[in-house]
Order: sequence, then structure tokens, then C-alpha cells
Amino acid sequence: MTRWHSTYLPHPLYAPLRPFAPFADGDDWPSQTDYDRLLEHARATGCAVPDGLRFVCDLEPQNYYELHIAQSGEVPTRYGNWHDWFNALAWLAWPRSKAALNARHARAIARGEVRRGPLRDAATLLDECGIVVASADPALTAALDDMRWHELFVERRHDWGRRIGVFTLGHALFETGLDPHLGWCGKALVLPVDDAFFGQPYDRQLALLDHSLAEALADDGWLARPRELWPLPLLGIPGWWPGNEDPAFYANTDYFRPTRRAKSASVS
Repeated sequence: MTRWHSTYLPHPLYAPLRPFAPFADGDDWPSQTDYDRLLEHARATGCAVPDGLRFVCDLEPQNYYELHIAQSGEVPTRYGNWHDWFNALAWLAWPRSKAALNARHARAIARGEVRRGPLRDAATLLDECGIVVASADPALTAALDDMRWHELFVERRHDWGRRIGVFTLGHALFETGLDPHLGWCGKALVLPVDDAFFGQPYDRQLALLDHSLAEALADDGWLARPRELWPLPLLGIPGWWPGNEDPAFYANTDYFRPTRRAKSASVS
């Protein structure tokens, strides 16, 4: 078991989690009491977490993980486990979207997709490694889709936070962010926003995206396969890595791949 700490929070990756993480920031790993207190605080502040949802430490579900959550509201949460800690925080930061992802799994299982097919694979990839990209500029969206990294990260650098922004959803990304490395990537899902979006406070931006994403996930014809998520080299995002202040950083084509082949690459 690794040492409990919260030194990761200042990094922009963890911005969605900051309102909640300090409420379980003692000297040791969160206990069941800490998780209960965290949920109580979230509900008291208006978080749209589903009624009856509870993080249950070291629960061993008898049913499929997603189905157990859908039927009981209990989220199995291993003590001393970064992955499950970040999953709990993701439920609080993205309550509507996490509930919609869980409901999507339950619908697929009810249709007989017990073994994961493309729909459930896409939902799992978003849940684990997803990073929501809010874009108010189709040209920036196209640069991401076409993997034109120099244009996206260097030529249009001043537009980050003004015309395009990133909001982490995947709890596996929160875990790997504890030790970022060259090759670190997420799976991007673009949600179009209007010009006024980036003038909103951060918490409002996140709530708007959570609502939009949850509505979209209710349609099983949307995001029906993993390839609809786009690769995003996370260390290239302005403000996420000191080395990317030098444009030469983006010349590494092993990381900033210029071809479509990266779209089927595994997430580091």
C-alpha cells in the first residue's frame, strides 16, 4: 500500500476533484466514516449524486460490478487503493455522467451483453481514461481530430482556457497522474460549447458539461465504439507540463504521433 497524500491536487488534472478531496484529507487513507462524511458534504452542497449511492469499503459484490451498483447503489471501494479513491471523487465531480455510464452498462447487460462489446468497451474507456474537451471553435476541434499537435498546442496556445479546455473524468487518469511520464495519454471526448461557456466560473462549466454528457449517454447510439474517443497526449496541454513551454517539446513524434494509427493505440 502506497503512502496516503494529497500533494497531487494543485495539478490542473485534478481541478474537478478539489471541492471534495479535502473532506477526507487526514493522515491516513479514508475510512468508511470518511467516505460517508464526504458523501454527506457533497449532498449538502447540492451535488446531484444519486439517492442511495454509497461507497462501501472492501465490499465484494456477488453480481457484476456495474450491475451491483445499478441495483443497490453500493459502489465497492477498496481501502488504501488510489484507483477506487479517485473513482469515488469522480462520482462526486461528475454525478450525472457517472450515473449515466452505470445505467448504460446496466441496459447493455439486460440486453445480453454480459461480456463487454463495443458499447460497453467505449463506456469503460470513457469512465477510466476519459477527458472531456470543451470546444467553442470547430477549427480547434478539427486540429485535435486530425492530430495537428503543433497547431493545437503551439499556434493556438493562447486559446486554451478561452476557446478550448479540458476536464478530466477518467479515474484511471487521476491515478496515473500521480506519476506522469512521457507517453501519458487520455481518451478525448469533445463536447461543443458556446462562446459564453469560458466566461462562466469553473464549477458552472463542469456542471454544464456533466449535464450535457449525461444526456448524450442516455442514447446508446451515441459513443457506440471505443474508436469514437480520440487520443490526447496529456503532457502537451498548456500548463500541464513545464517542458511544453518550449515548442521543441512537440517535435517528439513518438509521443505526438502525426498519423491516424495513434487512434487505436492503448492508453499509457
